[in-house]
Amino acid sequence: MQFALITLLAVTTFLVRALPRVLLPDVYASDTYFHLFRAQTIRDNRFRLSKTLPRIILPHENTYPFLYHYLLAIFPSGARLWAERFTGAVFDTFNVLLVYLFSNWLILEQTGLDKYEFLPIWVAALFAFSPALMRIGSGPRAYNGSPRVMGQTLYLLHIFSAVFFYETGNIIALTVSIVAGAAVYITAKFGVQVLLFFGVFFALGVTPLYALLILLSFFASYVVTSGYVGTVIQGGVRHSRFYVKHLQRIFLDPHVRSFKQYIVGFGDATLRLITLRLKGALFWYYREQYFLHLFVTVFPQFAVLLLFIQRFEKLHVPFFLLAWSAAALVCFFLTKLRPLMFLGEGERYLEYALFPSVFVAVLLLYQTPKLLCLWLAYSLLSMCFYQYDYHSSYSKLHRDYHQILDIFGKLDSLQSGVIWPIGSFHWQTLFHTRFPVLTHGCNLDERVLSKEEFMLVYGNYPYPSPNYRSIIENYNVKYIVSDKTSLEYYPKQFLDDPEGFRAMIDVLWQNSSLLIAQVKK
Repeated sequence: MQFALITLLAVTTFLVRALPRVLLPDVYASDTYFHLFRAQTIRDNRFRLSKTLPRIILPHENTYPFLYHYLLAIFPSGARLWAERFTGAVFDTFNVLLVYLFSNWLILEQTGLDKYEFLPIWVAALFAFSPALMRIGSGPRAYNGSPRVMGQTLYLLHIFSAVFFYETGNIIALTVSIVAGAAVYITAKFGVQVLLFFGVFFALGVTPLYALLILLSFFASYVVTSGYVGTVIQGGVRHSRFYVKHLQRIFLDPHVRSFKQYIVGFGDATLRLITLRLKGALFWYYREQYFLHLFVTVFPQFAVLLLFIQRFEKLHVPFFLLAWSAAALVCFFLTKLRPLMFLGEGERYLEYALFPSVFVAVLLLYQTPKLLCLWLAYSLLSMCFYQYDYHSSYSKLHRDYHQILDIFGKLDSLQSGVIWPIGSFHWQTLFHTRFPVLTHGCNLDERVLSKEEFMLVYGNYPYPSPNYRSIIENYNVKYIVSDKTSLEYYPKQFLDDPEGFRAMIDVLWQNSSLLIAQVKK
């Protein structure tokens, strides 16, 4: 019975993540273009990592984690596009199977609570359809290729194997934990932060030997990469320093939602609900980014943990699950403070603690199956909305894709020249053209790229500074890649002489998703 259920769950997990890219295969986010561009660069360079990325004008070093890009680079160019579409689905499905197997072992072998026979199925199902993994509010995590999901897979494998070794002394489990931990260091910067930050809680609250395990993982990664992992970590640290010193003020701070703004939005959504304008209320509910709203609506299991905390001792909840969940909660709320926002979106720390929080919550609610059914129904309904939202948000981009290819093809037939992307079009431009592009590398480093040069080109990140004439002259800009909305927004919002800017360019080609202009001499 359980085999049939987990097989059905695994197939469903894959399908609900793969289906959006089957229906809309040609939807590529800005980050997706970066992953595809770097994978092609690695393959073109015979699987060697270059110090810089080709055709990027601004000074930079190529220090971004690379394992996911190596995986994509294995595929030839045509197959790589298909691989990108389904890597999120594959890794998430593997995560669900890992969660099921580990839950089964934890229940039957460690706690002796054999009366909870179907608890692993509940945990795997609520993990698979959690709004945290299905939502697109902070990027289409499940539906577009990204190191994020691969990093979470490696982290789960690392922790599960570490616990198994700690309880059984199995050397193979120890080896798997070290290898998976080593892979995290070169896969996802955020995964490394989780490895280290959560590691403090494991080392202090569970066993100090875990600190040694983190060090062994780093040593293994250092040996395998001949020390390059040190460059990757240094690049991440320097980028964070640059971000908090310069970038956060212009890119993040203006968009932080205040409690007052949230209350206004809540009131407006309530009015829509009362007047039966259900679509507007629903879109607000699922798209609202205020952190307390996300905490309650996307991670309801933490509310269960807080409400039933008195039951923990009675149910003999394994302490490492509580330490794991507590680490995520602390990181979530700390990174919502302005001085620590540079450490990433707080809700992503809760994503990494999805398993322990869901496991404990299911354990607490197991004797009240109606609540579990209600929770699962909420997750499934949310999943249906996110599927609809993805399709409605990206169908236009999908329809425009072949026109976009045609427009870039026309650009490539012209005389070579520097392209200036206005808006988030730099990775797309690098992927689709052969021309040099006025942009920065992925990790910003003040030792390589000065604050003054960065602020000239990206003074209103991701938009340029008002000194457009200096940008065009200093870098001999010949073409501009943008879209109609961005090219109207930039001069209107940031320039004193918008007409002067418009007079300097001629639009060559455009559709609803892309615009290419030539700079007049």
